[in-house]
Amino acid sequence: MSNSRLLQEEYSEDEEFTLSPVQDRYLNTSYQQRQRPYFQTTDSSDNEDMEAPPSLILEQSSVLPTHVKSTRDHVSTYDRTMWRWANVENMDDFFKRVYEYFQGKGLYCILLARLLNLLTLAFMIVFSTFLIGCVNYSEITSHHKLSEVVEPQCLSKLSVTKVLSLSIFVVWWIWQGIRFVTDIPMLKEMHNFYTHLLLIPDQDMQTVSWEKVLDRIIDIREANPNVSDIRLTEHDVASRIMRKENYMIALFNKELLNLTIPFLRQKHIFTKDLEWNLSYCLLGFVFDHRGQIRKRFLKEKNKHVLVAGLKRRFVFMGLLNFVLAPFIFAYLVVHFFFRYFEEYHKNPGEMGSREYTPFAKWKFREFNELPHLFLKRIRSSYEFANLYINQFPKVKTILTAKFVSFLAGSFAGVLALFTLFDSEALLNFEITSNGTVLFYLGITGTLFAVTRGMIPDENQVFEPERLLRQVVEHTHYLPAEWKQKLHTDQVRAEFCLLFNYKVGIFIQELASVLFAPLVLCLSLPTSAEQIVDFFREFTVHVDGLGYVCSFAQFDFERHGNVNYGVQGAAAEDEYYVSKQGKMEKSFISFKTNNPKWSPQDMGGSMYLSRLTEFKNQKQSDDGESKRYQKQPIKLNQYGVPDVVPSNLGDSFATNQPWKQEAEEVDKKEGMMGLLNQFYDLSNNPTI
Repeated sequence: MSNSRLLQEEYSEDEEFTLSPVQDRYLNTSYQQRQRPYFQTTDSSDNEDMEAPPSLILEQSSVLPTHVKSTRDHVSTYDRTMWRWANVENMDDFFKRVYEYFQGKGLYCILLARLLNLLTLAFMIVFSTFLIGCVNYSEITSHHKLSEVVEPQCLSKLSVTKVLSLSIFVVWWIWQGIRFVTDIPMLKEMHNFYTHLLLIPDQDMQTVSWEKVLDRIIDIREANPNVSDIRLTEHDVASRIMRKENYMIALFNKELLNLTIPFLRQKHIFTKDLEWNLSYCLLGFVFDHRGQIRKRFLKEKNKHVLVAGLKRRFVFMGLLNFVLAPFIFAYLVVHFFFRYFEEYHKNPGEMGSREYTPFAKWKFREFNELPHLFLKRIRSSYEFANLYINQFPKVKTILTAKFVSFLAGSFAGVLALFTLFDSEALLNFEITSNGTVLFYLGITGTLFAVTRGMIPDENQVFEPERLLRQVVEHTHYLPAEWKQKLHTDQVRAEFCLLFNYKVGIFIQELASVLFAPLVLCLSLPTSAEQIVDFFREFTVHVDGLGYVCSFAQFDFERHGNVNYGVQGAAAEDEYYVSKQGKMEKSFISFKTNNPKWSPQDMGGSMYLSRLTEFKNQKQSDDGESKRYQKQPIKLNQYGVPDVVPSNLGDSFATNQPWKQEAEEVDKKEGMMGLLNQFYDLSNNPTI
């Protein structure tokens, strides 16, 4: 946390000071009864002279006083923490560290996780070096002890390439170790902030919610008049934490990034390697060290210079990736082997498991959606996504899997019975040259487990459309070209590109070692002009918050999409609206996750009111129709009325001033249900 400076006046060394705590509803102390000066002496006669001027409370830096040691020696941890909170210089950095501390579940969990990561990295470096350079594999067949096949003084015999690779990894480990040590004081400050100001001890960090953390921060801020000029609502905090990420979400939503592989038509690639390179080239160029967008990007006269500079960064990183490709490839292989071998060894069926690709995660991510909320939403869709994929008939694959499973199971069973009669045959009896019973038992057992996992349940009911709609309820991703085609193999194939096998994603990571330099040098530079224009045209300034992405501000007047129920939208060109109603969905999701937050502008309030009105009208119409026509009740497989699950939750608080008479949105409808009805009413628009 950046600290402001102390008062520039000189005080006597024996003079004792205390910092008055700010009013806090969670503390039942005498400080709640009256507001006291921020700095004051123990001598009440000097209170007026010792009160800090307002200029020293604002975000600024000054020279440290000469005599501060004796003063700080008598300051309590609580008062020192409160002083630092009231004198934060970089609010973006502060709230990012508050959120990272929340995600890390407290000081000791964070330190333990980082320490174990360092030990894991050290183990990977030492163990892989030993396996690659210190073992003579040609001697293994003629010896029975490890010491007999280990090369003496093997480090001195390593080739130049191996020494260079080892040096790079060692330097990287040392850098990570230095970061671990230097981050401890900042983590300790954050520990004090949570413990003494928010009254959340470390043992409660694993169960406390982010909403509770925000509530207590806002309460402290409201009780502190010294920081009244700082905007602090749930939306402001999320905008500060995700200032950069909101731009990335918008770039993926507007499809402004050319990620196609040169010379391979219609093939695009986006991996963790490319994600890191894109973040460095783009965000490192647009934002300064304080996390604020550089003013030069807001002026059109600088466009040509900025485009040329961005292209150079893409090309430079492409060439650097090409030079470092062997080391990146080696690291990925070693990392994948040590991470997944035990998992796949215990459960070979996991080789067929799927997860969302990095590209899909950026497509699904919503504006101002914090990572823990996004992960919670996406993880809720995995069950339905797997069921949806398994719905489609794979007769040829199933028949082949059953045949291979039968053969592998038969061989494994015979070998297992054989070892019951002769236990030594497990290691000594060779079926083929150097192929023992144990070797073939492992191969056939693994093959049997993998093929059995490919055979679906025979009693499964074919209903892909319903399952994909349940997936959409969580991912909020429904392209226009998917409508009325949810049951088709075309949609399944497109969804599989987003929800791919883990092994397939790893293969893409390995392929990106080759393709990433091409994408960086040839494809992304063609997007440079569009990217620069985007940052200029979709950036707005908010008092007390700075420059932010206009989509993340939920500007319905400027970016509202009439196809998703926005009235009075000024955007006539679809370039200025988000695709697939991304802004509107983000707005409702944010309101769902922060029910106490109410929009500051009329557009947001009116949008929520219209959604509620639409829901109430639909309920009224349904009620009228049920009076004259009895509708059959649909039962699920358990014989009870079927209810479509929804993640909307308590979206709209009933105590908001702009909707005193409005009720909560029907949970049966869900957020996607409401928005898709607006969508359908507009004749299936293509935006």
